[in-house]
Amino acid sequence: MIRTLFAIVVVSLYLLLVGPLSILYVLLGGNSKILYSVGRAGCSLLTRAAGIAVEIEGLGHVKAGKTYLFLANHQGNCDPAALFPAIPRNVRFMLKKELRKVPFLGKIMKLGGFVFIDRKDRASALQGVEEAVAQMKEGHSFIAFPEGTRSRTGRMGPFKKGLFIMALQAGVPIIPVTISGSYEVMPPGRFRIRSGTIRVVFHPEIETKGLGLNQREKLMTEVESVIASGLKGHEQPLVGVKY
Repeated sequence: MIRTLFAIVVVSLYLLLVGPLSILYVLLGGNSKILYSVGRAGCSLLTRAAGIAVEIEGLGHVKAGKTYLFLANHQGNCDPAALFPAIPRNVRFMLKKELRKVPFLGKIMKLGGFVFIDRKDRASALQGVEEAVAQMKEGHSFIAFPEGTRSRTGRMGPFKKGLFIMALQAGVPIIPVTISGSYEVMPPGRFRIRSGTIRVVFHPEIETKGLGLNQREKLMTEVESVIASGLKGHEQPLVGVKY
């Protein structure tokens, strides 16, 4: 518990010191790219303060100058903090709308082009997808979690179709990402952060250009299979994906 409180205090102080200055800088006409540097530094600060080591594999699959949709399994609260600094470029998240209310952090993410979605409101979700598609067509890469929520058991859950429709509409390749070990570090519903290792594996890209919307389920199954291939036995889905 001491480690958890220490990590929260460190990151909160960081946001209080750096957040307002970064927001002011961008609002006064400064380049919003600084927000990504602030975000990556904050995520790295969190994992280090919490005693979490992040192992990264497969970065060679991420080619410079290409726009990607990074799709990862979602084991726990620390997934974004491990994944965001691991990607060697500025990349935006698709996030649940509640995170927009976090002081300073919500404003920073909004200014940085992150897309917030109300998962309970279909119209809002569709609007968010359209916004993300437009941004990807402009060359901005995104991170999203196709399970839609964190695993409650540590095992990967079934994927939802929306993100694959989005990738097909944008015509950008998908980079499947396997996150392993974060459930043990901080399972959903628990406040305590345990020290440990989170492994992030980037798999070869899967091209979507030229595919029709009628191939979304095949694409989803392929991505699910690739991500699952990097999981340990107790993290594997119990059954096949159901749609």
